[in-house]
Amino acid sequence: MPDDSELPTAIRKVLLDYGLETEAPLQRRIFTNRDLNFDKISTIGFDMDYTLAIYRQDAIETLSITTTTDKLLARGYPEKLRETQHDPRFAIRGLTVDRKLGNVIKMDRHGYVGRAYHGLRKLPRPERKAIYRDQRLGQERERFAPVDTLFALPEVTLFAAVVELIDAAPEAFGSDGPPSYAEAWLDVRECIDLAHRDGSIKDLVREDPGKYIDRDPDLARALHQLRSAGKRLFLLTNSLFDYTDVVMRYLLDQALPSYPDWTAYFDWMVVGSAKPTFFTDNPPFQELDRQGAPVGPRRASVQRGKIYNGGNQQGLQSALGVHPDEVLYVGDHIYGDIVRSKKSSGWRTALIVQELQHELEVRRDWALTVRQIEDLHGLRARLAEEISAQRYLARVLGRLEPDELTVTGVTLTEAEHTLEQTRISIRRRLDWLRAYEEDTRETLERRSQEVDGAFNPYWGSSFAERHDASRFGAQVESFACVYTSRVSNLLFVSPAKYFISPHGSLPHWSAGS
Repeated sequence: MPDDSELPTAIRKVLLDYGLETEAPLQRRIFTNRDLNFDKISTIGFDMDYTLAIYRQDAIETLSITTTTDKLLARGYPEKLRETQHDPRFAIRGLTVDRKLGNVIKMDRHGYVGRAYHGLRKLPRPERKAIYRDQRLGQERERFAPVDTLFALPEVTLFAAVVELIDAAPEAFGSDGPPSYAEAWLDVRECIDLAHRDGSIKDLVREDPGKYIDRDPDLARALHQLRSAGKRLFLLTNSLFDYTDVVMRYLLDQALPSYPDWTAYFDWMVVGSAKPTFFTDNPPFQELDRQGAPVGPRRASVQRGKIYNGGNQQGLQSALGVHPDEVLYVGDHIYGDIVRSKKSSGWRTALIVQELQHELEVRRDWALTVRQIEDLHGLRARLAEEISAQRYLARVLGRLEPDELTVTGVTLTEAEHTLEQTRISIRRRLDWLRAYEEDTRETLERRSQEVDGAFNPYWGSSFAERHDASRFGAQVESFACVYTSRVSNLLFVSPAKYFISPHGSLPHWSAGS
């Protein structure tokens, strides 16, 4: 039987439509944290923004920063803020804002702060450690603000610029002086929220969606493949109908001849859902016509093929008519889409991580260096262990008296000579180990900086920190059953696939193997 590479191109294309293509490009793979029998999933729901609609991050960040700056200036912020240069690479998902001190920090899975910036100034290690010595930071909600979505990145970038201005030119704020860092963060947050609510951002996206949204040519085929396999689809988005309709038309209308418009891809459609409260509260659904106008009274459940605003998870679940674990919800927001849907509804979860594509490309291009870094970590751990053992041995020998050796049958003179030579040998060994460890540490640091710069010049990989998973990486691992870079990657898996996770193990399980 021929393998996939030997099949004619035309047959490969048809098989792909049936989900029988097995070899996905690296950046389009789907990764599994918890076993998932896709064949048992009868219903799949999708968020829209940053899930079905993949935004051009540089363009949407520039738009968000510009419109938010206008609103800050209207509040009395100095015109000088408009002159600030913004690097779109500065903010990444998974950071935490320290509102009190004006810092942006990145933590590992244990809450240890591995990197921190005050404004755009990177805090040196001694200063960072002096501030953030305690573990498990970020629990004080009044002080720390998590950055969990790509939509939140512009506010982090703009906040860093405001901190820079507060420190460098406090006089620019006038006689009342600059705001505190916490007040500045609140101002930035309120202004960017207002820019989203009043249409300052979404009106411009509606006018030219192609400027801000990447139209995935494989999206329609992926949705069609799922429907052809007998799976029912629903849309569940916080965006209101007027914006949803424009975006979905851009993504799906005229993509496949068998679908008259975007609504034909979905069995149920809910806009203005107000997640995460959609999963915890119980507001009714309001039916909308195809122009977005309300139709009839509010109701407790939904009907197939219609569009609704608001509502709640229980009403939608009732309409789906399946067990919760037969539903897979696909979204980009760790808490709004994934955690809430998983905990409150029992739905299985798929996380769309747009930045995963860049992550995989860097790991591919720097594979040899990444492997060397892993080996250096192992070497440094072994050196540290031997250094500890030799230091303890040196302390014991330092307390040992020659006459304690005479009980072994040697003379006092021989004991003194043996003890001194052994101490010298241990010191030499310890000096060599320390020099070797220092050389290893410097090489490791140099290689790590090279790879970090390829991921992101400020923060390194979104998924890693301090040789461990980052806070964001740990969240992906903990809360998403599967994760991938875009919805259309489902094209490369069979609708009947059994996703099997690479089950982890406790450290002692591999001992002696």
